[in-house]
Amino acid sequence: MSEGDKQGGLRYSRAWDLAAGLPLILLCAFGVAGFAIQIHRQWPAAMTLPDYAVMASEASGGLFLALQLVLTCVRRLPRAKSPGLMPRLLALAGANSSYLVLLLPKVRLDGGAASLSALVIALGALGSAVVLVWLGRSFAIFPQARMPVTKGPYRLVRHPLYLCEQISLFGVSMQYAQPWALLIVLLGFALQFPRMRYEEEILGLTFPLYRDYAKRTPMILPRIGW
Repeated sequence: MSEGDKQGGLRYSRAWDLAAGLPLILLCAFGVAGFAIQIHRQWPAAMTLPDYAVMASEASGGLFLALQLVLTCVRRLPRAKSPGLMPRLLALAGANSSYLVLLLPKVRLDGGAASLSALVIALGALGSAVVLVWLGRSFAIFPQARMPVTKGPYRLVRHPLYLCEQISLFGVSMQYAQPWALLIVLLGFALQFPRMRYEEEILGLTFPLYRDYAKRTPMILPRIGW
């Protein structure tokens, strides 16, 4: 076996996959712990609907991160990966650029606006958790072909996880200075489209039946064939 074959085999091994997913595992563990600490501190003083709405959004976010942590540890090994650096850079940018909103000044929302923001975050996070359950061991951050998923929420759109994540991010953006927060979130959403294209390209090359599924299923919004 050549050195190149050995390296290729290593890149598709369980040890390599876990090593590649370690930063995400640690980040998710840190996030789950952070949400748990926040909820523990807020619970004794919670008295109003906005208080409980905020805790519900935090619990939903913690559940979403916990699912990512578990699935990263048990996911299937990839059958193929998008070659080159650009697909990985776009995946990282699409997944993380919207969080630049956290660098903006936070605004004080009244009770109704605070409840609405928390509700939108919670709905998006819960939707993301449901999608992750369906995605299961095919979960990945970078464009990879593990196993195509076409049932459940994937029957409605090809990328329901990104749609639900975006809903949460719109809720988050309400809590920060406008219009800059909204613009950052919209830019992050725009970066998801080339990421989705790379994912679909490698899935179509690895699983030819995925091409038929992609032709009949909208990309991101139900009943709109983007």
